[in-house]
Amino acid sequence: MMHISYLADHEHLIPDLARLHFGEWSYLRPGETLEGRTERLRGCCGKDLPTVVVGTVDDELCGSAMLVAHDLEDRRELTPWLAGVYVKPEFRGRGLAALLIERIAQQARALHFPRLYLYTPGNERMYEHLGWFALEHRIHQGTGIVVMSRPLG
Repeated sequence: MMHISYLADHEHLIPDLARLHFGEWSYLRPGETLEGRTERLRGCCGKDLPTVVVGTVDDELCGSAMLVAHDLEDRRELTPWLAGVYVKPEFRGRGLAALLIERIAQQARALHFPRLYLYTPGNERMYEHLGWFALEHRIHQGTGIVVMSRPLG
């Protein structure tokens, strides 16, 4: 059974999570280093906004999701954002991403936000299945992405 908790309560997982995030998405942040990603995660270790939640099984890191104020610099009017949704390959296909996403939605709801935003370079269908809808298709750092939203009411 996966347990979801704040990364702030498991800071020993930051280096591993930074490596996973960096390996998955460094192409979307040209110039970012692994050290920079690690420090960015440390800076998101709050328990409101920003925050990172992690899924663990027997204290093994399974996945993550983040709540951040902004995730696209040219869309700063949209806030807050779901980001960093990652599930290790060996834990995929079990609904863990949906649990992590819902935990972030609960956090945003508790902070009285009416909606949540995200962008994805390839998981539009999964997010649609979870109640998200596309706002725009665009190119970001040379990659096609979809900006999506979900009401929290």
